[in-house]
Amino acid sequence: MGAVVGIALVWFVIEMLLWYLAAQFFSGWYVFFWFIAAAVLGVMMIKKAAGTLNPMAQQMKAMQNGVIPNPANQPAESTVAKSVATGLAGVLLLLPGLLSDVIAVVLLLPVVQRKLTNAAKNYALKNQDKMMQMMAKQMGGQSPFGAMGGMNSPFGKGMGGNPFAKGGFGTTVDGEAKTVKDIKRISANDE
Repeated sequence: MGAVVGIALVWFVIEMLLWYLAAQFFSGWYVFFWFIAAAVLGVMMIKKAAGTLNPMAQQMKAMQNGVIPNPANQPAESTVAKSVATGLAGVLLLLPGLLSDVIAVVLLLPVVQRKLTNAAKNYALKNQDKMMQMMAKQMGGQSPFGAMGGMNSPFGKGMGGNPFAKGGFGTTVDGEAKTVKDIKRISANDE
């Protein structure tokens, strides 16, 4: 907690110094009007991002009631990344300061968004167990996948359990896979 307060204080001092230097170089009124315009732009960007992310939040909330969301209704990954970046940029624009405004503009660059998206994916892949436990905690201690291999699994395997292992569903079928060459497509018009 002390590190966060220290970083915030250093950030504030840098912002005030930049604000003072910009006011000396241009004019205090130009800097003031810039902050007003940036705040209005920030609010608009936050509203736009919220408009995209709210349906996803509603679906996540519905998952707590046992409703499984339809993946077809989910926006594309690039849309989600752009919305999150737009929302963060809006928050940074809302804060009075030149450094935060520059960082907000950098967040809006597609190259930066792709890099941050890839970093988030890598983090999620490396920390899947932590994320599953966090999701289960948010859902009241139940697995987001119901009883299938979850924390409350009847198989007793925990989050990474294999229900097909011995003692899972029962008998494992042994055999070999064969390639199917002749495939007949069935349509609704066939009788």
